[in-house]
Amino acid sequence: MFGQIGVPTRSSLIDTRQEECIFLQPGELVTSATPVRVKTVVGSCLAIMIRAPRLGLAAVAHCLLPKAGVPVETLPREQALRYVDATLELILEMLARRGARGADLEIKLFGGAEGLGGPGTASIYNVGSRNVAAASGLLAEHGLTVAASCLGGSTGRVLEFDTETGDVFVQKLPARLAHNRWESS
Repeated sequence: MFGQIGVPTRSSLIDTRQEECIFLQPGELVTSATPVRVKTVVGSCLAIMIRAPRLGLAAVAHCLLPKAGVPVETLPREQALRYVDATLELILEMLARRGARGADLEIKLFGGAEGLGGPGTASIYNVGSRNVAAASGLLAEHGLTVAASCLGGSTGRVLEFDTETGDVFVQKLPARLAHNRWESS
């Protein structure tokens, strides 16, 4: 699943700077053995960033829903990547095959917001908090801890992850942007 050494695995690349920057869409996963910047925007979705610094490996996923409800091996890869539980299992398995163990991993979670549909829509399905709970539960089952996170709330976030340093730049979106979009529809 990791591409050739030195080549990030991803279907389409967007070069927004001199250095490579990949824009991650919902339901996608980027894995890399070379430094790359990955940018995404999350609301109730969950961005999962896992790095094995000693090995120079990184994985970044943008998951939409908490649980697949079926074993990950029964799902096509594109479908599995929509779910927090299936994606985490895939990432942890890929990293383990490359020699990464729990103590090697730096895990960061972002997103899980609620009420993004505008006034009066908060908490109908609680997708954001369910995404966070799915990730937290599965990581705990594996004995893994989260090194950094920015979770919950009622606003989306623009994220940029540097796979080389592990730095994540977070910009919270103004709450009024989401509400104005719905009010003008």
